[in-house]
Amino acid sequence: MASTVRIAWTREFDNEYRWNEVCARAIEMFGLPGDRFTTSASINHMDFTFNSNKDALMFALEHNGRIVPEDELTVELVGKYMQ
Repeated sequence: MASTVRIAWTREFDNEYRWNEVCARAIEMFGLPGDRFTTSASINHMDFTFNSNKDALMFALEHNGRIVPEDELTVELVGKYMQ
């Protein structure tokens, strides 16, 4: 079962440097997207969807991310199509 880690965009520090580090670390730990994880970005956050719950937990702890429950993702998807 896949787990999604959500990391919100922030203005507390230099976003360009922070996101370079987050994405580089994901590739260092898990390889290129597509094998062990995939990514998607929106206006407010970036989602990392991991095939392994253990990988998701490790990444969430390292980057202060939030593991998003599957039902929350479903509600967001349905909301997109209703607009």
